Amino acid sequence: MTPAPLSDDPNGRHRDPVTGAVTEEAMLHFLEAVLGMAEPVGPQVGMLCLGIDGLEGITVRHGIAVRDAALLGVADRLNERIRVQDLVGRVDSGFGICLADIFPAQAVAAAERLLRSIRATPVPTPIGALALTCSAGLVLSRGGEEQAPALLDRARDLREAARRAGGDGLITSFAGGPG
Repeated sequence: MTPAPLSDDPNGRHRDPVTGAVTEEAMLHFLEAVLGMAEPVGPQVGMLCLGIDGLEGITVRHGIAVRDAALLGVADRLNERIRVQDLVGRVDSGFGICLADIFPAQAVAAAERLLRSIRATPVPTPIGALALTCSAGLVLSRGGEEQAPALLDRARDLREAARRAGGDGLITSFAGGPG
């Protein structure tokens, strides 16, 4: 029960030029479609927001080319490790992943696996391999509970809470209370 894929997008209007991930607008469209197909019981819809810890400092110290290489490296890791029914997109300065049809334990395991994959191997950049970590926020919802922008905002807020807590971590919130 996955929505039809985004069009080929010949003009690149729905793709980030640096990473190739879909834009936030396209992510919201996909998330809204997935929420619209969600059942009131069973698997839920997850929204995971990730931000590269210290990305602003990397940009200031090393420039835009290194920042872009870091973003591309993280995007590649995310795309290599998600399920076929999920979607990676750019969300503000980081990334969002819509996790379609997923149970809470699966969503947490997927988020932790993605964070480990980023942490495990430095990303190639023009200045050499760069070790990165990410802060992440994960929320789950069922169809009809909330709209895509609200779900994305909740995931963003949790990502920022993870960053304020020191970074390199995951904070979750599921329907019915915090996770």
